[in-house]
Amino acid sequence: MGADFIEKATPTFKKSWDRARTALATADLFTNAPSCAARTAAAEVIGKAQLKVGDRLTVEVQDGALVARRGNSVVARFTNPAPALVQAVEQSCGVAKGTVEQVHELAGVAEISLC
Repeated sequence: MGADFIEKATPTFKKSWDRARTALATADLFTNAPSCAARTAAAEVIGKAQLKVGDRLTVEVQDGALVARRGNSVVARFTNPAPALVQAVEQSCGVAKGTVEQVHELAGVAEISLC
């Protein structure tokens, strides 16, 4: 009786394992997925550069300060970045990705998040 039960129940155990694996791989409201912890800092827009929310920029260390570039031209300079932020960019070979989060046109300042 015991051996017959194990042989009959084996396929259902395998199905339940497959369902559990699928449930683990499916995202839901309570799933903790790793994400990028972005740091945001204010940057002064240089010249007549036009920045929009969502623009992708390259942030580099230049003379001990951080600058944001679009292509080869500098479009923003970080006014007072946290030392930890500068150090993080320096440790990533001096370059990081930046995304414009907000633009304050009257002040000539953009908030750029680094990831």
